[in-house]
Amino acid sequence: MLAKIFEDIRKKGSFSFEKIIENYTMSDDEFFEFLKFVHLENIPEVRNSTDGSDFIVLEDENVFIAEKDIIKSYLENIKEKYEEFEKKSESEKENEELIDKYLKIAVKESLLYSKYGFSFLDTVQEATLGIMSGLNYYSQITEITKDPEFFIKNFAVRYILEFQKELLKDIKSSELSYILYLKVKMDKSMGLSMKEISRQMNVSTEYIEQLEMLFDEAEPEELMENTQIFEKADKITQMYILENIPKKLNYLDEQILVMTYGLDDKVYTEKEIAKSLNIARHNVKILKEKALNKLSIDMMRNDFVENSEEANYTVN
Repeated sequence: MLAKIFEDIRKKGSFSFEKIIENYTMSDDEFFEFLKFVHLENIPEVRNSTDGSDFIVLEDENVFIAEKDIIKSYLENIKEKYEEFEKKSESEKENEELIDKYLKIAVKESLLYSKYGFSFLDTVQEATLGIMSGLNYYSQITEITKDPEFFIKNFAVRYILEFQKELLKDIKSSELSYILYLKVKMDKSMGLSMKEISRQMNVSTEYIEQLEMLFDEAEPEELMENTQIFEKADKITQMYILENIPKKLNYLDEQILVMTYGLDDKVYTEKEIAKSLNIARHNVKILKEKALNKLSIDMMRNDFVENSEEANYTVN
């Protein structure tokens, strides 16, 4: 299996973790060999999940306030751990538990791979398990490179994507197809034609039109009770793949949270963030709160449907 993967990657000259995880099931040992291959041959990664545009607007941003408070508290705790770690002497840092050194990587990768339909906190938990698995190879990694972060980080990514892949098997088809419907709306708002969208998603234009009619006209209660919707959604589920699920955060969201909570090289002040990202200082706090709101959305939970009438989700 690995020989075939390596041959395909060499031909393409790049790889996607999402495609690899979607198409193959690897053991930790096999994944370590895969990472060795892409690292030693310096093969670039291509991120395939939808990136960039905000397409969800929350008219009532208090709907997910409980989850948001937990996430915010968790990120603040990570920030405090980082600040305490930076105050330690070099010898104290050397003696620090490896899992504590690399925990912020698990959080950062969870931000970067956070997608609609999945809980951020669950994603962090899986990423942390990935870090722990990667650390089992630490001595071997340090023989290959002086910068082990590449290997440790991508074990976290693998566990995140495996977790998302596994959850998709149990997700209600109607809810998953609703995410596809939102993606269609987003693509149309970005100027893509129906033909381009259908080719990208590998579904017919007729089917997309039926999907829009289905969700444009149906009330939330109908969505969960209409057997025709379930039948149509099942067809979508068969064609829908992990890489097509839109991300929760755009680039600006990611950078503001990474810099605010010290998930990269240091904890940045609002002034430093504003200067680095070329935005007004007073917007940093506003954008951070909006990013935390989006991070709190879990479309696969029942409360998404229960709250959808009062939350007024709209598409830009």
